[in-house]
Amino acid sequence: MMLSYALQSVRDRKGEFLGAFVALMCAAALITACGALLETGLRGAIATERYAASPLVVSADQNVHKTTVKHKGNGKTKTKTKHKAKPMAERAWLPAPTVRRVSAVEGVRAAVPELTFPARPVGPDGRFLPAADGRTYYGHSWASAALTPFTLTRGDAPKAATDLVVDREFAARADLAPGDRLTVQSTGSPRTYRITGIAAPEPAADRSGDLRHQTSLFFSTAEAERLAVHPGQVTAIGVLPENGTDIAQLKKDVTQALAGSLDGTPAGARTALVSSGDDRGPVEFLDAAGARIKLVSMGGAIGGTSLLVGASAGLVGSLVGLPLGAWLHGRFVELGAVPATLERTASVFPMFAAIGATLLGAWAAARISGRRIARIRPAEAMAEAAVDAMGLVLAFTAIAVVNTLAMSVSERIREFAMLRLAGATRRQVLRMLRTEALTVLLIGAFLGTGIALAVLTAFSVGMTGNAAPAVQPLVYATVVCAAGLLALVATALPGRAALKARPVEVAMATQ
Repeated sequence: MMLSYALQSVRDRKGEFLGAFVALMCAAALITACGALLETGLRGAIATERYAASPLVVSADQNVHKTTVKHKGNGKTKTKTKHKAKPMAERAWLPAPTVRRVSAVEGVRAAVPELTFPARPVGPDGRFLPAADGRTYYGHSWASAALTPFTLTRGDAPKAATDLVVDREFAARADLAPGDRLTVQSTGSPRTYRITGIAAPEPAADRSGDLRHQTSLFFSTAEAERLAVHPGQVTAIGVLPENGTDIAQLKKDVTQALAGSLDGTPAGARTALVSSGDDRGPVEFLDAAGARIKLVSMGGAIGGTSLLVGASAGLVGSLVGLPLGAWLHGRFVELGAVPATLERTASVFPMFAAIGATLLGAWAAARISGRRIARIRPAEAMAEAAVDAMGLVLAFTAIAVVNTLAMSVSERIREFAMLRLAGATRRQVLRMLRTEALTVLLIGAFLGTGIALAVLTAFSVGMTGNAAPAVQPLVYATVVCAAGLLALVATALPGRAALKARPVEVAMATQ
């Protein structure tokens, strides 16, 4: 009986149900796409490149740990312990004596110290040479070339402080050969080097040629230590095992040898971590490791907003959501929000989640709206419908405004640091943010008012025959003032949080 009524209702109201179907299908597609982003953030692999030939990599702990102990109880003591860890934006370095401790472990053929620092080539016109396909320029010591491994295809290894070896991809792109001169801007003033050789990585299981996400410049050991500006420290240590050594057991032995505080650090300080397999990728690409949290947050924020819209078009929408998820991941990579080193993960779980969520959302929406309709008085229906619709519009608009402004401010931490270093005070930076927000508000209010008047005029002519729509000045002023308040809050709070970091540390953080 109820099924026949439902089918009859669909036949009599094809337009309404078609619109609902399209909306639900889009909701399912969006949930599937966001689920794919969440899965990528949680399970996406970060493949290593520089450490491909090193099955184990020793690095400093990149997290700041905090342990809180609370005692409760009257007479009977109850202890509650909480451990929290938050990742650091800048790289944590290892004390150089750690290399000796790793080398002494049985089964280790060689412990190779790694130095990684920014090194950007400068063209004859004084401008930085552009990187290819989103690659980043990094400088290293030639002593760590075996970690990839890089081998010379032309020329000789760098020996003097002014010698330089460049990788094959960059040499071909910039038309460089041994004997040429190249100016490099690193952590100090620009310096001109003589290219002594061209190096290329040996093919790996997941790579047939050059590195995909970085361009390597190799310096002599002494010059690399000078440019790294961390005397007595190393970025990481690549562990090359002896033939026939069990990697899992060797990892346990190295971890045990490094247990406790590191050489040169106080007790309780950051300890060394031993990584293998895909865990080596986050050690190499700090931005990709931090992007996991960002990707989970973005996917959860977008997907959570869409959960209430879902329903019966889940299957179609979930199928559409798979390519949509790939497109969203690609856009995030192009915009720089997510590095290309965080590879996308796809499975059937987001599809099932989207179908279940849309069905649950449709059932809940129908049940809630049905109870509401059954209780409301007919005379009040039209007025309350208009109020509810306006409330939804304002709510979603507020979410969009706050989210956009907050993300915009959060992405400008380095810019704020440079302004602080140039002499600007915290109050001046916050005043600048308020001015920007109000300027955007005024421009948006002007354009939005014009568009709204055009739409309302056409609507008024069609409904009443009068070209002058009824606009309440108090309502208009309230909406504009509320938007201004939202804009100020959405810029002030992230701005204050961004200004808490020390400007020098933010400006020097390059990885």
